[in-house]
Amino acid sequence: MSSNIIIDWQETNPVWEKFAVSPLLDELHIIRIGIANNLEKILRHTGLLSGEELIKSERFVREQDKYSFLASSVMKKILCSYYIGCEPQSVEFEVNEFNKPKIKIQKDIHYNTSHSGDWLLFIFSNNPCGIDVERINPEFDYISILEMSFHHDEIDFIQKSKEPINQFFKIWTIKESILKAEGTGLMDNLNELNTLQDFAKLPENTDPWNTKSLLIEEDYWCSLCFKNASSKIKYFEF
Repeated sequence: MSSNIIIDWQETNPVWEKFAVSPLLDELHIIRIGIANNLEKILRHTGLLSGEELIKSERFVREQDKYSFLASSVMKKILCSYYIGCEPQSVEFEVNEFNKPKIKIQKDIHYNTSHSGDWLLFIFSNNPCGIDVERINPEFDYISILEMSFHHDEIDFIQKSKEPINQFFKIWTIKESILKAEGTGLMDNLNELNTLQDFAKLPENTDPWNTKSLLIEEDYWCSLCFKNASSKIKYFEF
């Protein structure tokens, strides 16, 4: 059976509040973290990480990749601890059969994360959710993957756009956020998913999804995918 995905194509222009711990209460919380601005504070908390995580961080060739990994790993523990009400060192994670991470034991708090360039993004919800952020890279060879991953309407739209690379990355983040929210691995028929429609179909699912897209900065697209369309969305800056 298929379900509707309600695509909100209009760009969201949120007001970012300073992060403050607050219960979800069926809200959707989006948290953005500038890695460079917070790196010194983040590195003070690497003691929260396992030996395996620390070893993995040393394997990155590029320093930026190392710090992105450390930031994601540290902030994941800190932020999840706020929402489940425990110490960061007590937070445990597990993955489903498709390798989607989740908080161990907790059934009513869901999160997802994404990073690109200097931005690290988290989404928290009482229901399954997904988030994707991508820096708009003008040098990226997007043409080579259009046919495999994009609906023919999307390809036509991108090719006729005045800013094709910009529209490519917007659509890409929408698709990625849906895949991450679903948590069932890559779709074989991603090019059948048409995000230009108000409603799209995703195979083998019975619950409706909703998406929203926003620019984190002028060269970063971010998209959210979530369950409850009536949820109030709060945007926080850490």
